Amino acid sequence: MTLRLKFTHGSHSVHVQVPDLRPATIYARFSSEFPDALKPTSTSTAAPTLRWLDSDGDWIEIRRDDKDCEHILLQVVNKSGVVHIQSGFTCSADEPTTQLGTLMHRYEKVMDAFDHLSRTVVKLPPISNILIVTKPDPKLSKLTKELSVWLLDTFPGITLFVDKKLQGRSSFKYQEILDQNPSWEDRLQFWTKECQTCKDKQIHLAVTLGGDGTVLYTTWMFQQRVPPIVAFHLGSLGFLTNFCFDTYRPTMTNIIRGEGMNLNIRMRLQCSVYKYEEGPNIYSPLQKQPDQLLTANGLDAHSTSTVSVTTLTSSSTTADGSDDSDDDGGESHRQRVESRQKAEIMRRVKEMDSKRGTEVMDLGVCHEQGHTLLKMVPNPSTRRDSVSGIGIGVGGAGGEEMIQPTDTWQVLNEVTIDRGSNAGMLQLELFVDGNHVTTILADGLVIATATGSTAYSLSIGGSLIHPDKNSVIISPIAPHSLTARPMIIPGTKHLRVCVPAASRTTAWASFDGRHRQELGKGDSVMITASRYPAATICRRDQSTDWFTGLTQVLNWNSRVLQKPLESHL
Repeated sequence: MTLRLKFTHGSHSVHVQVPDLRPATIYARFSSEFPDALKPTSTSTAAPTLRWLDSDGDWIEIRRDDKDCEHILLQVVNKSGVVHIQSGFTCSADEPTTQLGTLMHRYEKVMDAFDHLSRTVVKLPPISNILIVTKPDPKLSKLTKELSVWLLDTFPGITLFVDKKLQGRSSFKYQEILDQNPSWEDRLQFWTKECQTCKDKQIHLAVTLGGDGTVLYTTWMFQQRVPPIVAFHLGSLGFLTNFCFDTYRPTMTNIIRGEGMNLNIRMRLQCSVYKYEEGPNIYSPLQKQPDQLLTANGLDAHSTSTVSVTTLTSSSTTADGSDDSDDDGGESHRQRVESRQKAEIMRRVKEMDSKRGTEVMDLGVCHEQGHTLLKMVPNPSTRRDSVSGIGIGVGGAGGEEMIQPTDTWQVLNEVTIDRGSNAGMLQLELFVDGNHVTTILADGLVIATATGSTAYSLSIGGSLIHPDKNSVIISPIAPHSLTARPMIIPGTKHLRVCVPAASRTTAWASFDGRHRQELGKGDSVMITASRYPAATICRRDQSTDWFTGLTQVLNWNSRVLQKPLESHL
């Protein structure tokens, strides 16, 4: 099977045929047709990318790691017969727009896209591997067996993955299932807590038997791509579980046979933990001028240090090495140089943080003078004589990279930072897009998604957020200030919560109630929107399921109605 593509580079176009539409195939074929098209230019260090033209006339970037690109482009080829692909640089949101009408048109298209997404009826691709996650309740083992036997008997092409713990339970009766049909042994497999048996095979659908906690656990198992989840209500609350188990046969039949349905695309948060580490001072502020410290080459080009650390020191020596601790002029000069240096570094770091979303540490709030600000490690792919500036070359070609986080998690509900067993009040610094927003004095802080707005965030006074809204709600826990109220911000913002050096106590962080760990002074958590959302299958549609859950499960705004005025007569 061959597929037609139209390649355009500059004023030249050519029609080609490719065996598949994987990004790697498209990039390789484009490079063979236009060898110099995807190389960095003299005016930009970034390499051009490829973009394809959709039906609305918009150019969409083809990412090399996009696993869904092939499926989308195949639909376009089947509909129009050819896909138009051209080279170019991806437009940045920070680039100025010359026409106001263009900006308004983009806004209109984004709003239409979100509205269309919530009402789109989706047909799932062919399903062959199904993961069943069961709440650890012995009573549900029989129901898991009932569902498994029916799926194996009704759909011969289905392979099931069931919890390994059920294999030895008498209520599941694994041997009785094999006696019923010995050929099911290869189609009924078992997964462990780490889902080791599922890694070699792609899971096309996840079925949960339990409550909301089972749904959270299922999304936690998939720290990257999450398969669509159909949740049967067999737990306590059931706000996220829309389907009744009594109707599992028609429900599963419609899903597996590819009937149209609505999906609830639930935003997740990517939470990265950074641990503060003391580092040696590399330079004194008076040894170089600020403009020299912030050049493209940054540190000494002949430096062979394996780890370079950018610091603000409190050195009191002049450039010639003499002691000026008693010289008012020297002290004043040192303070001016240090102030200019700090302001310039802050400006560059903020610019880098807001434009590239780089996970950086702040200056002067979480750390005192002499403490590490940005810790950099050498990039193995660069030459030894290529040394980056003070965090300016992060993520770019050449230079050094920022130290990696100690832990990174994808959470569906919320990340909670609290005081733990400490009796005192917790002090936290909140940053949004690299800008310091406020200092929070409270028992803790909850940063939740729209899905998590009906959980812990709601119990501490947070607002309800429709799951169709990609927003983040920040809710203080028992704040010391009465004006510290919950705050809803766009999900595209980059948040960071830091325990400052001046804090009296340490903090504790948990992610969807898991992996609880202590945050010491100087430690921080970077929170951004995850590239891997969780999709749950709707019983009806997003709004209907959500409002039904509010009224029937949470009893939202339920009360006895007032009697008419004449009722007492």
